Amino acid sequence: MPARRVSVRKIKEVLRLKASGKSNRKIAVSCGIGRSTVAEYLCRAADAGLAWPLPSGLSDAAIEQRLFP
Repeated sequence: MPARRVSVRKIKEVLRLKASGKSNRKIAVSCGIGRSTVAEYLCRAADAGLAWPLPSGLSDAAIEQRLFP
């Protein structure tokens, strides 16, 4: 059974915390998700060309579409 995705709001928080210099471990604790999940979402964001700060006008649906094509 595949794991459930976290909300786009939480993914934005992961990107924000990483941009502020936090470690994946601290991000995982802060967001209540696993370290491997943090690493996966950071990798997906890099592959999609997303970084913090996100472009203005980019909707949650557009972010999700770019991360999970």
